Amino acid sequence: MGSAEIHEYLRNLDFEAAGKLTLPDLLEKRTRATPDAIAVRSPAGHMSFREWLDGAKAISARLRQAATYRPDTPVLVWVDTADCRKVVCAQHGVADSACIMAPLDDRLSLTEVKRFAKDVAATAVIVSRGLLLAHKDEDLREFSLDGMSTQGSPLDLLIFSVDGGAFHLVASVEDGKGAPADTGRSDRVRPKPEDCALLAFTSGTTGRPKAAMITHGGCVQLAERMVNGVFAAPRGGRAIGPEDVIQSPVPAYLPTSIVNTLYAAVLAGCPVSYRGRRFDPLAEEKEMVLAGTTVYAGAPAHYAMMCQGPVSDDSRASKVQVMTTSGAPMTSALYQSMKERWPRASIANWYALNETMVGQTLNFGPDMDLDPTAIGKPIWPTDLAVVDEAGNPCAPGDSGEVLLRAPGQMVGYYLNEAETKKRIDGDGWIHTEDTGFVGKEDGLLRITGRKSDRINRGGFKFYPAEVEEVLLGHEGLADAAVLAIPDPILGQDLVAVVVRAADGRHGTPGETDVQEFCRERLSRNKVPSRIYFVEQLPRSGFGKVVKKELIALWEKMKSPEANGLP
Repeated sequence: MGSAEIHEYLRNLDFEAAGKLTLPDLLEKRTRATPDAIAVRSPAGHMSFREWLDGAKAISARLRQAATYRPDTPVLVWVDTADCRKVVCAQHGVADSACIMAPLDDRLSLTEVKRFAKDVAATAVIVSRGLLLAHKDEDLREFSLDGMSTQGSPLDLLIFSVDGGAFHLVASVEDGKGAPADTGRSDRVRPKPEDCALLAFTSGTTGRPKAAMITHGGCVQLAERMVNGVFAAPRGGRAIGPEDVIQSPVPAYLPTSIVNTLYAAVLAGCPVSYRGRRFDPLAEEKEMVLAGTTVYAGAPAHYAMMCQGPVSDDSRASKVQVMTTSGAPMTSALYQSMKERWPRASIANWYALNETMVGQTLNFGPDMDLDPTAIGKPIWPTDLAVVDEAGNPCAPGDSGEVLLRAPGQMVGYYLNEAETKKRIDGDGWIHTEDTGFVGKEDGLLRITGRKSDRINRGGFKFYPAEVEEVLLGHEGLADAAVLAIPDPILGQDLVAVVVRAADGRHGTPGETDVQEFCRERLSRNKVPSRIYFVEQLPRSGFGKVVKKELIALWEKMKSPEANGLP
């Protein structure tokens, strides 16, 4: 097929045909169709589809020559997000080598990286020179650095093979140069659609993180879902195409970013814009105008931070057509702020997990106006069920566990059959461990909390989300999270950790002010007994509150002196 025919093929790809492709298939077809089109925009520079494929092929060749090379095994990608081009080349290089990409947060400690390598029996690690050399010599004792040049950029990629817990330097890849020719057996190994492409690590709020396995065909199916469903529905069903620009503040190493935006952009043939290592509200809005962004995919926390600032020329000039939120609860107050700031954008709220990846339900249009906190209705071909503790279907309005089933979802947890059996039943349903209900009148799904997060305060049971919704409605607060803490009498007590609004337009609320605000809107049992004020909440790159870090923060803030209270 010629370039025009390939582009047309990709434009008309449905989810069944998508399931027969691999990620290397997808990028190679896109490169043949539009080789010089911009694939990635970033402050470090832009990259075309051809440049991306060449960079990934260089890394793939190096991996294939490693002594420990084994197809279908995990390779950790621990790459500095200061240059997202390096991140996506490394990730796709792993996929091209027929290994499994296991992307890691660039803020992890070396100890954590070693633990991940052990937990998934990784056969190699791709790391930025600067991330590695930032650690003390004694922490690097398992790493053999023989042959490593003392020169070079902190962003250069180093490839280490892993053998028995020891890390051996295989190669340094600088901008894809010097890739060895490899016409041997390993170069002919290509992944199949049913092979695992990606390990999506869970947050690990209860115990060690688990690694959800997403296949190559599943990744392409999920990208197709975003292009033709999640991003398309809010603008009248018009699929994403080459004329669009997707922008995301979600770091390039997060699995949801990889599937939901990066490979969705490959399928559509449009650029994806990543703005750098950490979220900068001003830079994000400037990029919307500079890039001509049409689709913005973020978490509620990202939008809330942008809305904290005054409306600027960039806000007014933005031509974004669709803004999607996910990863954390949406509030009515934030929805109204977004509508006022970006009146031309259609705002949509979607729901998924690492185990299911892209939007499985979507709330947009009149339903979003009706209740922006709801997460909508299933997107075809997703199946949705809400069941009670006995596994029986719940009637509309009754709360239970939310179950999802759709093409592209995880096929299991890597090296963890016991947890796989807990989460995927015999009929292919994924047990989300989220509780919720489908509205009697509107048919919209609403999430009430996590099964494990339910608070039992002296026998009165409820979920943190309903308290957090009220706290986030306080005009003097920019962010809020609720914790259940041990109590010798009640069993559990309730405290809130909040961030005051930076602009100060609504004063400086204190503990009594916030509690009184809650009393006017909640039953007495749901009012936090203490309010702790912090500069910011610990959130992941996708905007979710990191519970373990929040508990550690609360431990530090328990004394009145630490909290700045009299």
